[in-house]
Amino acid sequence: MIAEFEDWGASAPAGVGARFLPECDSTNAVASKLGQSGEAGPLWIVAGRQSAGRGRRGKIWKSEDGNLYASLLFKPAIEPSDMTAIPFLVALAVRDTFLRFGADDVRCKWPNDVLIGGCKASGVLIESSARNAKELDYVIIGIGMNLMHFPDDAQFQATSLKAVTGNVIDVRNAFQALSHHLFDRLTNWKTSEITPVAEEWTNSAWGLGHRCVLRTATDTFEGTPLRLAADGGLVVGLDNGEERSLYAGDIFPVSGME
Repeated sequence: MIAEFEDWGASAPAGVGARFLPECDSTNAVASKLGQSGEAGPLWIVAGRQSAGRGRRGKIWKSEDGNLYASLLFKPAIEPSDMTAIPFLVALAVRDTFLRFGADDVRCKWPNDVLIGGCKASGVLIESSARNAKELDYVIIGIGMNLMHFPDDAQFQATSLKAVTGNVIDVRNAFQALSHHLFDRLTNWKTSEITPVAEEWTNSAWGLGHRCVLRTATDTFEGTPLRLAADGGLVVGLDNGEERSLYAGDIFPVSGME
């Protein structure tokens, strides 16, 4: 189904496939087509450049050469309701990778971004297909990591590993580190327990306990992110003393309020 690719399986964990494409529309789109055709993985799709990279909520993800664009297609032995912890596991694996290559002050930003020095350096897009409430067809974890470049017009200020550390990391080396960190976290994850994952994510989180601007599809308001709920929602303290749980949206510094 993929006409031309380079086999990167030697850079992935044992038993996990990997294919590198010089260019594609988006790695998630390629992985989705493979999943729909019956490919169960685990298989990574890595691209040198994306012509139609996507972020959450349909946002365009700029895709220049030198950054890492990769999607993992797999069929986990879990029910759709067990996926709550996956975005946080992925963010922690991305954080592991940045730390490995010399970054510090690497923090996770709800719902699934990773920041270096308070600026966005990575985004995650997770998609899945389920035939019913009990069985997943496949899951796709799409990850973009700013190794060399970053947009200067993003809503949330961005940066790259090179800009922060001066380190130039080859895409394949970054992929090898990321794929192994994520493999270890998914393999060691006890699907019935989100608490240990939530605690580790919380300990490295950005914005908790600080007044922020929160934007959902329907409104924008100020509040104080407090903690993760057991179901993965973000619990926000409001000015009237009440708490509100968010399941989709974004967080910005108070100064970013329009």
